[in-house]
Amino acid sequence: MLIQNSPDAYEKLRHLGGMATDDVLAPTDIKFNVPREAYSQPRNRTMPAGVYKAAMPNGKTVSLMRVMFTDVCKYDCAYCPNSHWVPRKRYGFKVDELAKLFMELYQRQTVAGLFLSSGIASTPDGIMEKLLDTVDALRNRYRFKGYIHLKVMPGTSPAGVEAAYRLGTRLSINLELPTQEHLAKVSTMKDFNKHMLEPMQAIHNLIQEDGKGTAVGQVTQLVVGAAEESDQDIYHRMAQLYGQWGFKRVYYQPFRPARYTPLEEHPATPMLRAHRLYQLDWLSRIYGYTETELAPAFDQGGFLPLDLDPKLLLAAYAYRDEVVDVNHAEYQHLIRVPGVGPTAAKRIVEQRKRHSINTWRDLQAMGVVAKRARAFLGFPSYKPEKSAQMKLDLFQEHPTPAPVPAAPAATAHAGGCSSCATAACGSCPIAMLRPTAAQAA
Repeated sequence: MLIQNSPDAYEKLRHLGGMATDDVLAPTDIKFNVPREAYSQPRNRTMPAGVYKAAMPNGKTVSLMRVMFTDVCKYDCAYCPNSHWVPRKRYGFKVDELAKLFMELYQRQTVAGLFLSSGIASTPDGIMEKLLDTVDALRNRYRFKGYIHLKVMPGTSPAGVEAAYRLGTRLSINLELPTQEHLAKVSTMKDFNKHMLEPMQAIHNLIQEDGKGTAVGQVTQLVVGAAEESDQDIYHRMAQLYGQWGFKRVYYQPFRPARYTPLEEHPATPMLRAHRLYQLDWLSRIYGYTETELAPAFDQGGFLPLDLDPKLLLAAYAYRDEVVDVNHAEYQHLIRVPGVGPTAAKRIVEQRKRHSINTWRDLQAMGVVAKRARAFLGFPSYKPEKSAQMKLDLFQEHPTPAPVPAAPAATAHAGGCSSCATAACGSCPIAMLRPTAAQAA
């Protein structure tokens, strides 16, 4: 006799917690009823299914239950392992079942908060109602006042958006691609404006004008490399989200091909590309670089060089004919120097009110990374040579490759790039900077 048992809540968590890993997560202000035991657990400790270590700005981590309500989805996103393309067994929670499961983990001090997402099994409002019922049960039946990151389903109605605003701590809609043209390459069922931008605008309006909900901001995620979008395309969308709608964060998920999807054979995006986008994001959001200042970091195709730190590249471009005087430069000039962050720049400005700065030891004590800053900063007893800015080991994060044989005079390119022996080296960022170094030498 064959007896078939339905999966219990923990079996569903093992599956649906694993399927939620496509969402990047790093909350920026968890401050509601967080058990001390939830912080900074030992790294070698085996994490239960569905429990995720989220990074915080202070360097600590906090344990969150990250789970999908269901992985059933009717949409045809060509990159998504939860799309209808993938033939596999699907799972789903009931509202009371998921709320009770979370509270069990919370009371055991296994988790401190919840990250709740879902596939769209029916309609956006239909599945959104299930998510809202779950969060409502936690807030009002179980009296949970802590952190809940709630995904708003693409295409949710204004009423659903408002309900999410009144229950969640942090809201997010996965934008996935930077424009409608790029979205159309991977999905025939989503409308960029209706499904994503309009709910985002509604969330922003509620946070700015209402002020009575629990949500303190919104974030989003972009899948990098799925639709041949350039880094410059991503930057323009990122700048709009931060500038127009005050987003807390934009996350960048490198594309990974999923079996059975239309993009199964599409090459994976290098992790380094996402890293460069996070650096670009930081330069724009924290350091205040304008679009004009960032323009030299992109190549002709709108991409960031993978082998160059964009801040180093921009500093070599901006300061190729000058040295940044530690004792007189303004704060905005100091933070544009590689190796000088906002904290170090503030310390320099405060310190020189009392006395001048004359040694690298003083700068290092303030947090300056001398190895990166030495080619750009100057003070009375030290002034770097202009040619120091052009040294390859300053730009390359990897060991300098072995020198190649010199090319014949007829084919060596005019920039004299030591890292390339071909004539057609127009994409080499070092070559674009070398003429100034040659003149300085």
